[in-house]
This record gives sequence, structure tokens and C-alpha cells, in this order.
Amino acid sequence: MEEKGNLQLHESIKVENIHPSTRLDQYLGNRMRNKSRNMIQRKIKEQKVWVNGKPSRSNYKVKPGDLIEWYESYGKMNDITPLAVELDVVYETDELIVINKKAGMPMHPGLGNYDNTLVNALKYYYEQKGEHDNLVKDCLVHRIDKNTSGIVVVPKTKEAFHALEIQFQQKTTERVYLAIVWGIPIQHVATLRHFMGRNPLNQRSIEISEDRRFGKLGVTHYELVEHHKKYSLVRCVLETGRTHQIRLHMKHIGHPLVGDSRYFIKRPDFDNSILERHALHAHMLGFEEPSTGLWKVFSTPIPEDMQGLLNLSE
Repeated sequence: MEEKGNLQLHESIKVENIHPSTRLDQYLGNRMRNKSRNMIQRKIKEQKVWVNGKPSRSNYKVKPGDLIEWYESYGKMNDITPLAVELDVVYETDELIVINKKAGMPMHPGLGNYDNTLVNALKYYYEQKGEHDNLVKDCLVHRIDKNTSGIVVVPKTKEAFHALEIQFQQKTTERVYLAIVWGIPIQHVATLRHFMGRNPLNQRSIEISEDRRFGKLGVTHYELVEHHKKYSLVRCVLETGRTHQIRLHMKHIGHPLVGDSRYFIKRPDFDNSILERHALHAHMLGFEEPSTGLWKVFSTPIPEDMQGLLNLSE
């Protein structure tokens, strides 16, 4: 592994086709979906992102033929603490693993939680199997929220990582969610298209931008599955994968997710002893398996807490 001072080469990217005037931080944000824009800018400022053999700047205009190198400090590559917790493994090969993630478990370490995440659990799982060469740090090609349950795919190898990453970037995967929302949508079948993202005036606020001044386009196709007195079960198909996309879209049309404390004030007639999180489940995921080229589809039924809420409202 190439070294520069106390840095180790973590990933290198050879730029091919690129839109003119694309900044380095923008390019890496699109290319490395498992890293946030803030993280990328911080790494560039720390001189851990090199272009053509020297440290670069966030506003550098990327050109075809550029060699981008991402470095990490010693000790950062293997600092994931194993977590001894049982995983619900749906499918597994030498190149990837598909997991039914439980609600309440974050995908990756960060923001004060460095030990109790899916990545930590994967490290323990791999160690118990003697698979010490599998990707662990920076292994995620997509994410679901901490309190969202359901299907996720995690690559084990760099080859599988890049193959799956391209599919998510090019929107060729199929992602279907089940959500329980307040009320009954007037349109039983609809497509929602809105720009959404962090408000530049308040970086902690993720919201829909009606005038398109910030954010990226989010597209959700939904249909009503069943309805009850207070709630409705809707099936949402993601065309894009923006942060909190379904939660924002359903709130925007007046039907926020049941239990969503971030985007909806708790109603006095809601008993959170039955459902202690927002009612969202990653029900189905389809993608092309990298090594075989076969189209694979994995699904998991609605979890007990969400089903219990529906049963109570009958």
C-alpha cells in the first residue's frame, strides 16, 4: 500500500468523462456516495485528497485523465470495533451480503455512536467466519435511516463495491419501501417530484425547496395499499435516493409518517408503546449481482411493530 508520511492510500480514481467546470468536492460527492460532502471537504482541507501527485483544493476543476488519490491516517483503517450482535442475513456470497436491518441500528459509526452500528456488527460477523479481508470501513454503497428497518446490500470486495456503486449512481437498482402515514392520500397513485436537501441557511434542516434554490431532485412513486380510520399503508418506489426522501415527500402532501418525531409533532392519540420509531420499512431491493450478471430481488415482510399498528387500527 502506498504511503505519504503518516498517510496510507485508501482509494485512487482515474477520471474519465466529466462535465466541464465540475469541482473536486462535487465530483467526489457523486463518485463516493458513502461519504458526505462535509467529510470530503474536510479531507481535502486536511490534504488527504491528492490530484496528480499533490494535495488539491475543493474548488479544483476536475479534468479527464486526472488521478485522484484518497489517503487515510495510520490507525484509521482498522479502528472499527466489533459488535457481537446477531444479524438477519437474507443472502450471502463471497462478494456481498444482504441483510434485513433492524430498526434502531445506525448504518455506520459517527456522531457519537462509534460502536453500535451495522458496520461494527459486520466486522464481528466476518471475524467469526475468518473472513478478515472483507471490506468493513467505507463498505456502504447505500444507506437507510437508523430507525428504518429492512433490506440493505453490503459489498465484501472492492470489485463488488464499485459494481454496486455504479448501479446506485445510475439508478438501475429497484428500491421499494412500505410506509404507514397519517390519513388517506386523496390521490391513491401518484409521483412526487421536488428538490430537497439541507437548507444553506440552516445546515441542520433537511427540507423541500419549492423554488429549487438548494438541494437535488427527489422522485418518489407511491400507491395506496390499504387504509384504516387513522392510517394508510403506502408502497413507495424510489427513483432517486435523497436523504429522508420518503419522509419529506409524504409530509409535503399532508400525510407524514406515523411516529416520525423529526417531521411531525406527536399526536395525542398516538400510542408509541406499539411503534417507537417512524413507520418506514425497506421492503424490497433489486440489483444485478456483480459476478454473475443475474438480476437478484430480495424482500422482507412488514415488521411486527408496523403490522401491530395496522392491526390496532382495524
